[in-house]
Amino acid sequence: MARGRFKGWLGSRGAPRGPRLFYASDIHGTEVLWRKFLRAREFYGAQGLIMGGDVTGKVAVPVVERNGGWTTHVFDRELRAAGAEELEALERRIRGNGMYPFRTTRAEVERIASLSETEREEWFEQVILRTFAGWLELAEKRLEPDPCPCFVMPGNDDPDALNGLIDAARLVSGCDDRLVELHGLTMLSLGYSNRTPWNSPRELDEEELYRRIAALADQIDDPGRAIFNIHVPPHDSGLDTAAELDADFNVVLAGTEPNLIPVGSTAVRAALERYQPLLSLHGHVHESAGATRIGRTLAVNPGSDYHTGRISGCLVTVLDDGVRHQFVAG
Repeated sequence: MARGRFKGWLGSRGAPRGPRLFYASDIHGTEVLWRKFLRAREFYGAQGLIMGGDVTGKVAVPVVERNGGWTTHVFDRELRAAGAEELEALERRIRGNGMYPFRTTRAEVERIASLSETEREEWFEQVILRTFAGWLELAEKRLEPDPCPCFVMPGNDDPDALNGLIDAARLVSGCDDRLVELHGLTMLSLGYSNRTPWNSPRELDEEELYRRIAALADQIDDPGRAIFNIHVPPHDSGLDTAAELDADFNVVLAGTEPNLIPVGSTAVRAALERYQPLLSLHGHVHESAGATRIGRTLAVNPGSDYHTGRISGCLVTVLDDGVRHQFVAG
């Protein structure tokens, strides 16, 4: 991605009259996508970056030292590295699939396997936090030459402890469950979701989800000049369509095809209908990319194909006469 390659729908008409923001979500621990997110400022000419949640991965992969080399198993395949260069390439490959490589010994693998479920979860959270701290250090290096607003929040799949690391960062700002100012606009952010079949770390009942949104929205003087950055999309909006699952997490079929249902939040939809922000940004449902109008509000979900190495994002530009958007991938 070279500087200046992207023109987009504004390319033939010169610079926009308002801020151009880049939004992405649901990169799930894929380091290459974090790097691409940070480069959106340069590549797309963005004046603000917003990461809407679910930034961490779900799997740690042991890379075991053995016979002078290293061995691991990824997707039921044994992979080997003979030296430092091969080992680094192997670890990049693992990180590129949204997983966390860690160098270890067979004895340590057996020790971790013997831990209780709670102890393993605590151990894995530390892996997540160490890795994410490295991501924030990378952000410092990438943003230092020409800083721009960069907001990041955890999603429903992320540990709450991520907020502490983000708040301590110098050039990356936290926004979860708070109001922030962004180029003259007020942005309301909330990374929690409604209840899911997966019982993820940051889920709320619809009543509590609405209460949290309303408590923030009631502080906004002009919602028509606000952005709602809410991880979960509004219910039955076309941005929240996913396959229905049964109690055993099997896909429910309608004939021979998956039965598709809305899985978004009724609380988020009610809040958008009530407050009518200028723009709402959503992720969470990877397979339901799109844009829609809920009253005067433009609601977007760029979706996610994180396992492909491509980052799905949305450029939004606030103009005198409203807001325009363009989905991008790279």
